[in-house]
Amino acid sequence: MRVALCIPTLNAGNFALQMVTALKKQRLQPDEVIILDSESSDGTVEVYRALTDKVVRVNRKDFDHGGTRNLAFKMSSADIIIFMTQDAIPVDVTAIQNLVQGLVDNPRCGLVYGRQMADAKAGYFARHARTYNYPSGEDVILRSIDDVPRLGIKAAFCSDSFAAYRRKAMEGINYFDENTLFAEDSIAAAKLLKNQWQVAYVPQARVVHSHDYSLKQDFCRYFDVGAFHSMNQWYMDFLGKAEGEGMKFVRSEYAYLKRESVSIPFLRVLIRNFTRWLGYRVGRSYTYVPLSIKLKMSTNKSFWLRSDERCLTE
Repeated sequence: MRVALCIPTLNAGNFALQMVTALKKQRLQPDEVIILDSESSDGTVEVYRALTDKVVRVNRKDFDHGGTRNLAFKMSSADIIIFMTQDAIPVDVTAIQNLVQGLVDNPRCGLVYGRQMADAKAGYFARHARTYNYPSGEDVILRSIDDVPRLGIKAAFCSDSFAAYRRKAMEGINYFDENTLFAEDSIAAAKLLKNQWQVAYVPQARVVHSHDYSLKQDFCRYFDVGAFHSMNQWYMDFLGKAEGEGMKFVRSEYAYLKRESVSIPFLRVLIRNFTRWLGYRVGRSYTYVPLSIKLKMSTNKSFWLRSDERCLTE
């Protein structure tokens, strides 16, 4: 099967050279590499041209998580398309090989995603998030629609920071949803499950990718999560409410901070998760929030501006 790799970029900085160096060392080389660049001004494009001549300019204001990635499916006829973010650096030379093998070995699997590991300098909250959502292991973990009652919203968990999609499966759901606030990957995963495809986690396909979010950044992220859930009621009806999984995460986070002997862990977890909860609840009521405030709270300002433009023209 032919394999393509697509990386959306925007001023990748030092990550560009790290990524190009790591990709050149991969044991399995993609048949083609596509860079979708949103008007970088720091030399990102020049660095990636050492890897590929398929560099497509995307107007920054037009960037759309799903729509932009759909360009890769239009540009390539590959059977498998891998998506990575510019800051997800492969840990070893087998990262891409192990990821793709997850699809090759499981013909009913439409999507696989790899393990994201915390950077060596990552803080406690970032390290816990990675160990909780991306546990270590040897075996590929498969999920199907039969697992939805047991796993709930976790059944459709995945991440386009390092994931591979089977074209045949994506054709059946008309590829990624466009004009989405974010979570185009989880939307695709849910639709694939509904179409009787499997979703798989490949812990041996590893990249370094983590973020130390401030309280403000966490609020903004969870505002987007809440707004996304309100915009996609079918998603919630299919998978169930998010609160149960959220409480599991909080309890695990508290236990992790205690094990790491972090001072006043209860207060730290309480403040962090109250901020997240508040952002989520405001996001769930996004229709009552003025555009000017949404632009300050969301991580995807261009989405709200485009939505406002569509409302004005309708």
